Amino acid sequence: MKKLVFLMMASALLFSCSNNDDPLPNEGNQKGSITFEVSAVNDLTNGMSGRSGLYSQEAVQNITNVKVHAFLSNGSGDFLYKKTYDISDWTAGTTFKRFEVAGSDDLAAGTYKFLAVGRDASDTYTITPNPLVVDNTSYANVEAMVTANGGESEIFAGSADATITDGSRVSIPMTRKVAGVLGYFKNVPQQLDNGAGANKTVRYIRLTATDANKRVNLSTGTGISTETAAYQIFEIDMNGQTVNNGVYTGNDLSGQGVIKVGNSQLAGAFMIPVVNVQFTLGLYDTDGNVVKTWSVLDGTNNVFSLQANHFYSLGIKKATGSTDGSTPGNPGQPGDEDAPIDLLNDQNIVITVSPAWELVHNLVIQ
Repeated sequence: MKKLVFLMMASALLFSCSNNDDPLPNEGNQKGSITFEVSAVNDLTNGMSGRSGLYSQEAVQNITNVKVHAFLSNGSGDFLYKKTYDISDWTAGTTFKRFEVAGSDDLAAGTYKFLAVGRDASDTYTITPNPLVVDNTSYANVEAMVTANGGESEIFAGSADATITDGSRVSIPMTRKVAGVLGYFKNVPQQLDNGAGANKTVRYIRLTATDANKRVNLSTGTGISTETAAYQIFEIDMNGQTVNNGVYTGNDLSGQGVIKVGNSQLAGAFMIPVVNVQFTLGLYDTDGNVVKTWSVLDGTNNVFSLQANHFYSLGIKKATGSTDGSTPGNPGQPGDEDAPIDLLNDQNIVITVSPAWELVHNLVIQ
């Protein structure tokens, strides 16, 4: 019996695909049994929990649903959908699973592309086309879509090429197809001059973008533009917070397991990749009027692109459950301490590289 072994890694790190067999042409109805060996390479912690809980740059995932879609070469440069395999009993925190496909569900021999997609139970994505159509849907056209911005959550995907012959082994590294955005601030004043000589009560912190996408191509991680519209990434409402020495004491996220420094505000969100976008950080009064705004820079650029599996942070928070960067079993290192942006001072916003995101961007405000 022929065997095809899939080794899938749900990780924010990039791993090379291994396939020791040379590609062979389609061999018609010849089949072989298939075994999936599914691995989640990272130690999973609780930096990102659920659909909207992004509280640090910890590399974690809450995948509970993994599917592998098979696309067969049509001999003309395209790969068309054949079938889907469900990796059963994948639970949040799973690090390895071996799954053997029943012989009746084997693939015909041939040259394939495989697209693995990992989702959490609460996401609102629709995979399109819906449904995937046998011998019609192209591998290059599979997307994930939200009906409205604000519904983004983590979604992982990865691809690999393989020729189904005698005993193939395929490695499919899955990475995030969304970007992470975090804002961490301290010493937000309750009262602030709006620049026109009027002292205003500050109620909201908002991070906004000039554009956002609702669709992402799962094989490339490229966001697909459907409309251009201003988008509010997150808002922190400070109504009801106590005030100490003229600054708000901070939003309470202890119920989510978050530990912050004193007088700090923390929020985050996932975003579908988008090109040529601008961010604005602002303080707003009770009526939603601007009190003060800052332009956000990536390096020296105020126009930049959000890329899949990249992390964009205003302020530094490396671990959700500590202020020194430590996680269970891993003590924090010098330089891992929380560093929220002090909004009483116009200091730069700096982030550091997290090894489990492909790239973490140093953002500054001016």
